Amino acid sequence: MTERTPAVTIDQFRDAWGNFSMLAIDQRESLRQMLAKAAGSETVADEELVRFKVAVIRTLSPLASAALIDRSYGLEAARISECPIILAADNLFQEVPGGPVNRAEIDPGVNDEVIAEFGASALKMLVPWLPDRRDAAIELTERFMDLCRRTGMLGIVEGVVRPADFGSWSDAEKNDALVDAATDLGRTKPDLYKAEVPLFGAGDRDAIVATAQRITDRVECPWVVLSSGVPAARFAEAVAMSRAGGASGFLAGRAIWMDAIPAENPQAFLETVSAERLRSLASAAGQGHSGD
Repeated sequence: MTERTPAVTIDQFRDAWGNFSMLAIDQRESLRQMLAKAAGSETVADEELVRFKVAVIRTLSPLASAALIDRSYGLEAARISECPIILAADNLFQEVPGGPVNRAEIDPGVNDEVIAEFGASALKMLVPWLPDRRDAAIELTERFMDLCRRTGMLGIVEGVVRPADFGSWSDAEKNDALVDAATDLGRTKPDLYKAEVPLFGAGDRDAIVATAQRITDRVECPWVVLSSGVPAARFAEAVAMSRAGGASGFLAGRAIWMDAIPAENPQAFLETVSAERLRSLASAAGQGHSGD
């Protein structure tokens, strides 16, 4: 395999505090479900996804240190972004439309031409991790990082814990699984790791900070948290707790812009509430020492 050196380092995606304040708008079928629900219909056309992504990027990219966009519906948004672009390189599969992703594959359509068209500097891969299929998750991540090295892209790996009975696990078991996933996938040497917030930010603060510290101790690269599963009202505190345990910021979407979808004036919501959320999150990520 011929490897190409990335033109930039992961530091390109840091903010003025030296942390990562990154915006995700790579949702596809889950976003379609959100838009359809707000419209009171069973589905919406692709153009509605494109339109919303453009609105989010136009309004919020000036406040973000990077933006994550998908190949299917994100090109128009990528072209107007005022921050660096991360391109999703995953095809996602859900048992229930709009529900949790339980299977992912590398998107074969992500190649040099598409990367150049989007102006991307990094690729991202969501990897479902199950305790009885750890080798499969590692193998998928290795193939993704091979793609990054062939294309000269930075690689961002998003590990999500997805056993069917996860809801019945104890808090300790859930935290251990997040650490095990980070340990497994971190062995593939991503440039940045993306994890769920321990206990979705709702449990004991000391346990959340301690679990974040365990993740920090297991991965050799910086890592950030995602917002799925954490209510918007609680996400800034979840970021601060994760940061106290060594996380370097966030790469988040729903906690920032999801409530704009059913709003009476979605654009006004993005310009006010969503923009303030993003500023608050960046401030929360900036707590503690900067740079990692």
